[in-house]
Amino acid sequence: MRADPSQRPSPKMRSVWRIISLLSSISLLALPIIYYFLIRYFSFPSFVLMILTGIVLAAILFLTLFLPSLKMKYTAYEIYENELEIQKGMFIIKRIIIPMVRVQHVTTEVGPLLRRYGLSTVNISTAATTHEIEGLEHHVAEKLRDKIVYLARISDDDV
Repeated sequence: MRADPSQRPSPKMRSVWRIISLLSSISLLALPIIYYFLIRYFSFPSFVLMILTGIVLAAILFLTLFLPSLKMKYTAYEIYENELEIQKGMFIIKRIIIPMVRVQHVTTEVGPLLRRYGLSTVNISTAATTHEIEGLEHHVAEKLRDKIVYLARISDDDV
C-alpha cells in the first residue's frame, strides 16, 4: 500500500476554514429565533428553547473550532512523475489519483478570503472532472501549477 501524501495546505488555511464554517453555521441561529417567536404566539414549552439554543451553540463551536483542525489533518497531496494524488475528507477519507496523461489544464484561483491570507487554490481539470488543491501559498501554488503542466506535457509526449 502506498504511503499517505505528505504535502499539506498552509497552516493559514485553518483560519480560512474557520471563517467559512462560522459564516455558514450562523444560519443555524435561525432555529432558536424561529422557535422563540413560536413560543410567543403559540403555547410551546419554553425549556425547549434553551435546549435548542445550547445544541445550536455547541454545533457552531464544533464546526468552527474542531472541524477545521480535523480537515487540516486529513487534507494532503503528493505529486509524482506520472500522477498526482489528492487526499480529502474527515470522516470518510477519499484518495484520488490523477494520471498526468489525463490532465487537460491547470489553473490557480484566488478568492477574496484566500487573498486576505495570501493563499491560492490549484484546479486540475481532466476530461471527466476538476479536482482542487486548496490553501497553498501563492508561490507554492504557482510552482505546483507549472510542475503539473510540465509533467503532463512530458507524459503526453511519451504516449
